Amino acid sequence: MLENGFPIADAIDFLGHVDSELDARSMNKQLQNGTPLHDVLLKHRFDANACMQIYFAGRHGEMVAALKEAGAYLLKKHEDALAFWKLIRYPLILAAALFIATAFVRNVLLPQFEHMYVAMDYKPSRNLRLFLTIMEQAPHVILVSSIFLFLFFTLFFLYFKRKKPLAQAAWLSRLPVSRFYYTSYYSQFLAREWSFMLKSGFSVYEILHVMESQNFKPLWRDTAKYLREKLLAGETFSRALASVPFIEPQLVILVRHGEKNGRLDQELYYYSQISLKRMEEKIQSLFGLIQPVVFIFIGFFLVAIYLSIMLPMFQMIDAV
Repeated sequence: MLENGFPIADAIDFLGHVDSELDARSMNKQLQNGTPLHDVLLKHRFDANACMQIYFAGRHGEMVAALKEAGAYLLKKHEDALAFWKLIRYPLILAAALFIATAFVRNVLLPQFEHMYVAMDYKPSRNLRLFLTIMEQAPHVILVSSIFLFLFFTLFFLYFKRKKPLAQAAWLSRLPVSRFYYTSYYSQFLAREWSFMLKSGFSVYEILHVMESQNFKPLWRDTAKYLREKLLAGETFSRALASVPFIEPQLVILVRHGEKNGRLDQELYYYSQISLKRMEEKIQSLFGLIQPVVFIFIGFFLVAIYLSIMLPMFQMIDAV
């Protein structure tokens, strides 16, 4: 709508008629009072990363492109959430059935076998008794382990939230599970926004000032402050960027190359597109890996339950 000449207020009014949950009247009133668009959206619980894109667009002027990319980001985020739910839905159902089956074996079948052993004066083998003991104690072990893990992650989360944003980013950038996705997302995000601002005539110092002046993304504010201090100390932009923990090495190499040939804005944009595509492909491959792993784990327990039923029967038959 903005591309066709509609003002932002009319666009919000139109969306308010399409989506009844959108408080278009309140949003337009805030805009009329001088509240920036990104702050209005943030107050109405829009995604913080999408609001950050719009914040940058308010500085470099590429509002239409920023809104399109923010919309594409939100759609992709929603699609990934749906895809993830589809992947884990059936494993969760199987896990619930597995839990019920385990409880049935432990509370019904195993006591029956114990009574039969006593009645027949039968002593099961050491391996069978060990296996049955494991099956009997498994629910207790799982429960205690779950409580321990919950307490551990809760305490760790509280400790982690007390650390400064750059320290949090440094830790997440080293963690094998999140390293690729964390560094890829933030590197491509910065590359895209910096490319727009450089294209609009901003200097590196002005870009860092814009990043440092916002308040709803502490990581960007602290990163900009850190980079500005490095530049004031005489370091080049690429060298300063290399010391930021969540920046990919490929981005540093590209910035170093762009500083020499004067086409940094174009190269940053191309990098952001390539990096985004690479990250999406990696996410899809991860989704393809999750379901088989979960099914293998569930299958292992199903076999264990089957053995806990059949092995005692076979051993008693052999004893007879």
